[in-house]
Amino acid sequence: GGPLTRTRRLWRTPAIALAAFACAAALAPSASARAVELPVSFEVTNTNTSRVPCPSDGRSYTVSGHLVAPDAVLGAGSRAVTLYLHGLGYGEFYWRFQAVPGYDFAAAQARAGHTSVVVDRLGYDSSGHPDGRDSCTGSEADVAHQIVGALRSGSYRIGARAGVPFTRVALAGHSLGAVISQVEAYSFRDIDALVVTAYADQGQTPLLLSESVKTGLVCATGGQPAEGGGPGGYAYFGQTPEDSRAMMYHNARPRVIAAADALRNLDPCGLIGSMPQTQVTNQVELGTVTVPVLIVCGSEDALFGADGC
Repeated sequence: GGPLTRTRRLWRTPAIALAAFACAAALAPSASARAVELPVSFEVTNTNTSRVPCPSDGRSYTVSGHLVAPDAVLGAGSRAVTLYLHGLGYGEFYWRFQAVPGYDFAAAQARAGHTSVVVDRLGYDSSGHPDGRDSCTGSEADVAHQIVGALRSGSYRIGARAGVPFTRVALAGHSLGAVISQVEAYSFRDIDALVVTAYADQGQTPLLLSESVKTGLVCATGGQPAEGGGPGGYAYFGQTPEDSRAMMYHNARPRVIAAADALRNLDPCGLIGSMPQTQVTNQVELGTVTVPVLIVCGSEDALFGADGC
């Protein structure tokens, strides 16, 4: 379902996964575009005004990432952008993987004429770290909503300068990032297109259920501190690298798996804890999403069966 993982072919040619999305984004591709990468930051509040009730701390944080775009886009009059959200265990590196040449999805999209914003979600790498029990699918959807609004208004930072506004904003997610994208779409109705990869609300495999239980048990005892000795309430989804590999990779090259393992992140416990309520709400609300939607499923996905998708 993405640049690194789980499908027989899409991880080798990630641009194919979003080819159908080009029309929804309304940005004509150009094979000769040069990719530029610029650091971006968004000032957000960890609130939850989504349709999924779950805890948040209401505090202010910074979400960091990169704008990856064709070199001409910053001077263009009409702009379209896709905001990408990563899943459990990852960070923005899922969409902007540079540890091994040839797997940088965002750069490939930029060379094809498309603009991407990839971020570390709250609790991950360069972004702020709330207590992991105060971060959930609903609050993460609220944060995504705030970022979408900032992309439309330009009220964010590109390095030391003010951001540029975009007239069209799409939202794409991988795995739990796709869950958050769904909640954002039906809660706030502020995006122009939605992409859901490697996730379904049904068809969960025994492996997914057993690993969720293991993570839940760690969280029930308070979890672990965040990276760098931050607040508590975090746990690995896949308690060992071997567990993670069984869930996340199908036929990826060993050097890719090794490089991704070295970047593996702890996850906020509230994300796993809020999933039962999220899945119930999804069944009620997903039918209200009316923007174009692209769903990408892996035929060999270890976590979600094809029938569920």
